[in-house]
Amino acid sequence: MTGAGGLPGFTYVVAREDVSDDGLDVTLEAKAEARELLAQRFGLLSLDELKARLLIEPWRKRGIKVSGTLDADLAQSCIVTLDPVPAKLSADFTLLYLPEDVSGRRAMEVAVDPLAEEPPDPLPIEGVDLGEAVAEQLALVLDPYPRAEGAELAATESLESGSGKKPN
Repeated sequence: MTGAGGLPGFTYVVAREDVSDDGLDVTLEAKAEARELLAQRFGLLSLDELKARLLIEPWRKRGIKVSGTLDADLAQSCIVTLDPVPAKLSADFTLLYLPEDVSGRRAMEVAVDPLAEEPPDPLPIEGVDLGEAVAEQLALVLDPYPRAEGAELAATESLESGSGKKPN
């Protein structure tokens, strides 16, 4: 979660008591100010659209399950030419939240098992900011090395090629 009020126009906090047994359908659409902040945060040239359709359901009595789809229309900078690389992204995701005392997390212990299922995130008493959760999912689906069509890195010579040394 972000401090100081989250993302303007893209904050939707849901606590466990807000979710009925039937679940809760939520559609979030980032306003211009939130998109501008996210573009700066993730190093995007532009973020023209960010929408999410979410279903929030009870999970394990005290927790919540958030499943949904995000759609984004954005432009990143090419890593070779710095030209804009437009992208339309769509991603499905599922997030699980449990109160810390139920999820078994402890501040001093960290057990890492790469084959185990990912543990649920802690569910704060005040609730989960779904706008921030969607922003984090956007960060996960961004291309880490965007390239403009046809852009290629030039081949570089080895450091020793100019020194006159012959290979052993």
